[in-house]
Amino acid sequence: MLNTLMEIGKQFNEEKILWGVGASLVLNFYGLIDDPHDIDLIISIKDVKKADRILSRLGTKVSGEDDKSYSTRYFYEYKINDIDIDFMAGFIINHECGSYEYKFDQKSITLKKYLKNIEIPLTSLEDWYIIYQLLKNRQTKVELIENYLLKYGIKNKFLLERALVQNLPYHVKLKIKNLMRYTK
Repeated sequence: MLNTLMEIGKQFNEEKILWGVGASLVLNFYGLIDDPHDIDLIISIKDVKKADRILSRLGTKVSGEDDKSYSTRYFYEYKINDIDIDFMAGFIINHECGSYEYKFDQKSITLKKYLKNIEIPLTSLEDWYIIYQLLKNRQTKVELIENYLLKYGIKNKFLLERALVQNLPYHVKLKIKNLMRYTK
């Protein structure tokens, strides 16, 4: 999986694409889970065409199922070296109170890992703390991130603050505010 990620990262970086690794692979890099099953890539909307062209060249674009839980502007799936790759740009999650758009920009990249000198940008645990609360059957991941942030502190409080002004269910906002209060 990491070889495939390095291959993608090398080409994305050469093309100056604004991108970041998300979801379970982020948790893996933080040592929170052992076995991510795919690679989730968050891409800037301005770089969708370039990123799609690269991923289509590296592997096969596959058609996925429509999921009413999302209204993501660009969602593509690929198979590269037998690894499932999910591509998201304009990532929007529908929830009981409306929808939440994950604001992805340069500030969303909070850590960079280097694999054989290839820069791999990671999206933040703080953002995934919010996202996982909006997704079904992700409570375990929410708890893993929450425990990590309680133990090591919130490093990117501004990401939580900017999410709080968006359309989030009350219970999610309450959890975020409580976390921020306990990690001062």
